[in-house]
Amino acid sequence: MVFIADIKIFKKPILFFNPYCDQSYWSNIETSSINQEVLQYHPELTLIKKSNNSYYNLPNSSTFFSREDNLTFYGSSFFDHKYFIPYFKDSINYAVKSYGLDQIFLSYKLTKDKHPDDLIIFGFLLEDLDRVLFDKRNYPKVKFKVFEDTYKASNIPVELKKIPDNKIVLYSYNLFKNLSFLYLNKFDHRKSECDIDLKKGLFSFFINDILKDVEELNQKIIFVTFNFQTDFIESNWRYKFISSHLSSMNVIHLDTKDILLKHMKKNNLDPSKYYSNEDLHLNQLGNEIIASELKMLIEQHM
Repeated sequence: MVFIADIKIFKKPILFFNPYCDQSYWSNIETSSINQEVLQYHPELTLIKKSNNSYYNLPNSSTFFSREDNLTFYGSSFFDHKYFIPYFKDSINYAVKSYGLDQIFLSYKLTKDKHPDDLIIFGFLLEDLDRVLFDKRNYPKVKFKVFEDTYKASNIPVELKKIPDNKIVLYSYNLFKNLSFLYLNKFDHRKSECDIDLKKGLFSFFINDILKDVEELNQKIIFVTFNFQTDFIESNWRYKFISSHLSSMNVIHLDTKDILLKHMKKNNLDPSKYYSNEDLHLNQLGNEIIASELKMLIEQHM
């Protein structure tokens, strides 16, 4: 009756679905608008930066642009942020806001041959791992599925105007289940461990595959992990798993949470001093600290 009456306050998807688990949440969210001055459609990645179009379309690794530095960035919104980009404005940056780890992985696979001998820097939010579950989030996207003993990309080519499939939803049951979960988990959807084995398996697959290419192309690699402000209160399974896995692979890992915690302790500051209320990402101070640490790490490995 609530839905027939179209009472907007009771029709919010967040009441019925977990955005870290349920495709139905994102299917009921309007597709985000696209800044067509900056971004363009890509059949596998959905969107890429227009400034990087030439790299995606170069025919082979023997033809690539020369540049002063040998840094190449891949990632999502924290690397594609107005306060981060200026620190590495002369570098190639493939990061696009709202990319999941699957899109970050594919963006590397599609362009890796253009950057032999480069220092490759991957930067992602821990929750970018959860995005691998969905074929639509802010917009339709690729989705990896289990195929025999490996993973294969599906939903390609991506259809930007694709209409989500209609599914029967028991709203009363979903409301009860969702509110019960939130009550038992400090009202934090991120505590859900839904499809945790799939997420962990895909992360391992992405990292292992990347490391094979890095060795073949004589590249060096740095992983940078980001968190939201609320993650400073209590670490979730993503932080523990990803940190442990990267450590076991013996790769260079810049943990921004660790860096900021040290700065907070030294300067007696609160986590809120490093984040913007505008978009919940690092503010100018937060980006300055992380960029400075990253530059020192780069100098050690160039």
